[in-house]
Amino acid sequence: MKYGLMKYSYTTNLGNEIQSIAARRFLPQIDYYIEHEKLNLFQNQEKVKMIMNGWYLDCLKSWPPSDSIDPLLISMHFTTSANDTKTVISSPESRDFLSTYGPVGCRDYATLELLKEIDIDAYYSGCLTLTLESKKTKTEKDYIVVNSYNSEEIIDFLKSKTDLPIYDINQEFIYSFDKKYLERMPTSYVLTSFLNYNEKLFVAENILNLYKNACCVLTDRVHAAFPCLALETPVLFFNSAKFAPERFKGISDLVLESTIEGYKNNYDIFDVENPPKNSKKYLKIRKDLINRTKSFTGHISDSYEIWHDSEEIRNYQTYLLTNTARESREYMHNVIHMSRDFESKINIKNDIIENYKKIINENEKTIKKQKNLINEMQNSNSWKLTKPIRNFRSIFTKKRR
Repeated sequence: MKYGLMKYSYTTNLGNEIQSIAARRFLPQIDYYIEHEKLNLFQNQEKVKMIMNGWYLDCLKSWPPSDSIDPLLISMHFTTSANDTKTVISSPESRDFLSTYGPVGCRDYATLELLKEIDIDAYYSGCLTLTLESKKTKTEKDYIVVNSYNSEEIIDFLKSKTDLPIYDINQEFIYSFDKKYLERMPTSYVLTSFLNYNEKLFVAENILNLYKNACCVLTDRVHAAFPCLALETPVLFFNSAKFAPERFKGISDLVLESTIEGYKNNYDIFDVENPPKNSKKYLKIRKDLINRTKSFTGHISDSYEIWHDSEEIRNYQTYLLTNTARESREYMHNVIHMSRDFESKINIKNDIIENYKKIINENEKTIKKQKNLINEMQNSNSWKLTKPIRNFRSIFTKKRR
């Protein structure tokens, strides 16, 4: 039997790699990395088992997946923010795929409602990142992790409450201008991460280690909140997403939740120096996820980590730091170059517009002069005296016609 792991080349969001790490734990080996946005193009003589947790459908053309994939439909999110998603998953080909390999495990209740609405057999599975586990001893450190779109506001507030170190984590990497995503993709995917996939998995694994050993985490990212539950790190979730908010439907049942403003007004709900333990409600979901996924692959490892040698980890981290510095410099060089090029094109267009304005202005002056000449002619004595002749001429012309 062959096994595949989902691969995300088109995105810089390491939340996707965290989901892949959760799936990786259940694979006895990885024979293929299968592109998330090219599921329909994968071909292999032998069926390949793959855990299909994650977000769908950024690329509508990729659905349904290839017949070469033997999928476990679990922890899936179908975005309801895109109008075309419902049409695509309601197609006869999609229905046949979902019925053959269902029922569909839904990561959130919005997806469950969507599939039920179109009569697809589905259930609420929760997110596979709830199954994360580490065999390394949890060496809890005195630091706080903030991973949020509003990290500056949160950190400014926390600094008035604690002297503990605060790490501002961002799971979005910068783009590379040098890599164009391959064919059959939406036009928006013209930039990709400069990291290759194994490098992204390494960084994602290190982020999970930061979560695991933190005294607490404050976040508005799903794939920070759920891993913290699994790794037993106290977490406060800010449900303030403006993008695809349906993803969060049901998360408040599992994790302590607040708004930033609500937290500022009631700090005691999550004192970072003495944070409350997480709810245990997720454990039933975790157990079911483990049972279903292990039953599908016949395997489970004791840890999400694959990097264990401390010196090897440090060396690779050093390499990534220097590579990131180089790529960041190149990125800024490209940004400046593009900005100057854009500015030059704007200036050229502005010059053209100004020339057109001058031409229009000259034409308006000419038209005004001509109107004045016509008015002067019509008010002249000669024009008035010749009016009978013009009328007679007009009548004579009509008769001839």
